[in-house]
Amino acid sequence: MALVKATMMMELAAAFAAPAADPMKPGKDIAKAFKNYLMMGMNTGGFPTANVVDAPTGMAIGGVFASQLPVGAAIGSQIATALTTMALTYMSGQQIGPPVAAPSHTPQLIQLFSGPQPAGMAFAKELSGILDTWTKTWVVSGLIPGAPPIPFSGPLS
Repeated sequence: MALVKATMMMELAAAFAAPAADPMKPGKDIAKAFKNYLMMGMNTGGFPTANVVDAPTGMAIGGVFASQLPVGAAIGSQIATALTTMALTYMSGQQIGPPVAAPSHTPQLIQLFSGPQPAGMAFAKELSGILDTWTKTWVVSGLIPGAPPIPFSGPLS
């Protein structure tokens, strides 16, 4: 399989098609859509994603929405931090440690949450684009079994 941004975008678009009564729901929806997207990925060694933990991230992002922060920069920064924490739980076959995931998505998320919020589909497209671009910069390292083992390191695909 491969990382397919359109799949994440459509899941987010469905989640944001109507306003949510529960402020925790959008956070959970973002984390779930991002997890589903990541589960389609493969590391450079050709091994599929094994797991990524989304529940704490969904609660953290939901908490950001529930707190109704008045400044978009704070919202974007806190959501970026929650997503970075989620990235560190990413595991794929033969991986030897958490991915190296620089916070390069933070400025884009700050910008997204600092202006007027676009309609659901436009928001989903923008958010999925930010997450897709960021994910493809992660570096995952591992060892292919053998004598001797073959190291690999590179972005997800």
